[in-house]
Amino acid sequence: MASNERLASLQLEVYCGGGLLAGIIAHQGVFIRGEWHVQSPAILATHGGLFLCLWVAKAYISMHQVDVALWMSYCYIFSLVNSIVLYRVFFHPLTRAGFRGPWYARITKLWHVWAARKSKNHLVLAKLHEKYGEFVRTGPAEITVFHPEVFQAVDGPRTECIKAEWYDILHPEMALVTARSKEIHAARRREWKRGFTPTGLAHHETKMLKYVDQLDQCIERDARASRPSHVNNLFFWFSFDAMGDFVFNQSFGMLHDQRWHHIIVRLQTALSLLGPFSPVPWLIQVGFKLAPRLGPLRDWFDMVAWCESQMRTRLADGYLKQPSPDLTHYLMEQEDQTKDAVSLTWLQGDSLLAIVAGSEPTAMSLIGVFCELAKYPQHADIIYDELINAGSGSDEITTDRKILCRLKHLNAVLNESLRLYPALPTGGARKSTKNGVTIGGNFIPPHTTIIAPRFSIFRMEECFDRPNEFIPERWTTRPEMVRNIAAFSPFGTGDTSCLGRALATDTMRFVTARLVKKYRFRLPPGETGCRVLDDMRDQFTSISGRLTLSFELR
Repeated sequence: MASNERLASLQLEVYCGGGLLAGIIAHQGVFIRGEWHVQSPAILATHGGLFLCLWVAKAYISMHQVDVALWMSYCYIFSLVNSIVLYRVFFHPLTRAGFRGPWYARITKLWHVWAARKSKNHLVLAKLHEKYGEFVRTGPAEITVFHPEVFQAVDGPRTECIKAEWYDILHPEMALVTARSKEIHAARRREWKRGFTPTGLAHHETKMLKYVDQLDQCIERDARASRPSHVNNLFFWFSFDAMGDFVFNQSFGMLHDQRWHHIIVRLQTALSLLGPFSPVPWLIQVGFKLAPRLGPLRDWFDMVAWCESQMRTRLADGYLKQPSPDLTHYLMEQEDQTKDAVSLTWLQGDSLLAIVAGSEPTAMSLIGVFCELAKYPQHADIIYDELINAGSGSDEITTDRKILCRLKHLNAVLNESLRLYPALPTGGARKSTKNGVTIGGNFIPPHTTIIAPRFSIFRMEECFDRPNEFIPERWTTRPEMVRNIAAFSPFGTGDTSCLGRALATDTMRFVTARLVKKYRFRLPPGETGCRVLDDMRDQFTSISGRLTLSFELR
């Protein structure tokens, strides 16, 4: 009997030792190499399923082998976790390079989910900047860089950096914005450029001006009734209606109906998840794969399905037969491509990303413009004088793109608003490749995620004089107030820059010119405009706080 017990004990020790060794091998030989965020749901499910089976077996089967297997599993997990922690704390290249940051950020990114739980990641990173300086280690393999050279370093023409793991958010779906391979992205970008030729832009702007008219009509009704306008709703309705027409050749009808479209409500509910979870891409994958119908995740997948159905309907209606071309027309000019499943997958992914990336940033930018013009009406007066002088009082001036492009103060106001109200406060993560990257004289090791928070960089005193103040003249008559122009990159840089930059900028010009020329506007009693930034949410794109304005016909 004693001999059997010693044998069983020896067997347990051997298997536990095997578990400890397996944990080290799994980390050092497998998990430490390459990317595993997309596989994280399968890894979690496999490990969890194994433990569940062993626990069930232990509850119903009294066998020594089950106990041994369970203890072996305990040792495996213990060894795996300890190997990960020890490596990240003491031996990781970022540790050896001496980058500072919160001690817990070395171990895991889960701290970031809690810190950004209120979708205030832009403020979380701003506080870390104040405490730790320009280069902050915000994750086991992540550096947040507050330096004006970062945009050229990670997106410039000579960069080797690629898009980081976050951009696999649509996996296995595909889209231009989320394409991480430079070759694939470049090929798809060439397809998109068909829609942004001068002819294509003219088509899109003709469509968009219809929604400027509808926006104007909504504001005029409020002005004649002497009631304040809820500009958040109006600008979001406008941008989504115009983008719906751009993508699907039909509007969401929100300006016409004066209410939110149900699918846009569901989209915004789903996107609210990106506030706390964007810093941890693998956790997004876990939610998408293991709990796709749970709460807001269900809204996300319903939105994806809706975009797919709209795209299929659009193709069935004949994308080449429409008198006013849309995105589908330019991306699918050859009729036989509609039979290509890969092309359809790209279109479905692109349609969703175009709706989000083309609508929310435009709305946020317009809210920022009119918030600042309402707080400092002298700038609206200067724009009004520019419009009158350029167009001799004609209303057609507000739809003349070439003239609006030459109005210095109008464009300075737009630039200053884009600086203070960036569409991507902390989004746009990049990743260094095998040769690493040098930023501001600091070498970032290979395979490191690099965050460049525009919200903080656009407000750095090293780059802008009086950075927190709205001073459009810094872009015209007071250029000395821009200390480092490299710090200003609202639409991105290089081949990954926003392809719709011209369309977005023209949209802002048309709306601002129309409303400034036709109305005087002010903050109503009790409104300070501070809520726009104070209540802003960072959920990859920025969502402003509430803004109400009182408009009066000139």
